[in-house]
Amino acid sequence: MMEVTLKDAVGWTLPDAQSRLGDLEWRAEDRPDDFRYATFGEGNKHLRVIADGWQVAAGKLCARYARIQAALADVATLMVYPTASPDLLPVFACEWVILGDRAHVLVLDVECVGGSRPLRDRASEALAPLHARYVASLPTADNLPQWFSEIREPWAFFTSGDLARLSVMREAFQHYLDATAATLYAPWLKEARAGEDHPAIQAYKRHHAAHSPGYALLAPRAGESWTRRFLHDWHFGPARPAARER
Repeated sequence: MMEVTLKDAVGWTLPDAQSRLGDLEWRAEDRPDDFRYATFGEGNKHLRVIADGWQVAAGKLCARYARIQAALADVATLMVYPTASPDLLPVFACEWVILGDRAHVLVLDVECVGGSRPLRDRASEALAPLHARYVASLPTADNLPQWFSEIREPWAFFTSGDLARLSVMREAFQHYLDATAATLYAPWLKEARAGEDHPAIQAYKRHHAAHSPGYALLAPRAGESWTRRFLHDWHFGPARPAARER
């Protein structure tokens, strides 16, 4: 079998996030191994998927991560959702799609999906100054999808460019993580509730599952059945209980 080197450009995504949100206690969710690690195809068509989910802050948050690697592609996405209290806690969302030597799509947003004006005001106060710092280096892409325009916050980034832009995005990502953890999560977790996904979170997940670029990347090699289960049941699926401690 021919050895293929998989592209490695965004492996820092999960370590960066966990180092900045780690004190919230991440407990791996109970999920089948087939949806934590999977490989498809051979040779130049080889594709690897590494993914997981976590119960965070005693179930008041749910984190999901996926990375898709091929010879010329490296894709990573991280989502941190509130479960039962989207009126108090926002969604942290990012996605990097690297094709060859180009950052095809870079998305970073912290979304207030529960309709709470106080939460949106707090998010704006924390993130608008950071957006102003980076917006000249991370200009909005010309081909902004309609589905993203419908949900984006004023402090969101959706850009593309060469890999130098990816380096700037990583810096912005780290600062957004710090601001979200310190001012939007930590002070409000005591008041937040754990439990099943709030209807606003369910709708947000369905919207993202319907528009995820993961389907086009995965289905040709992983098959439609596995891809749909992965996206709808796991990556964008309902919050799950933590796996039993071994």
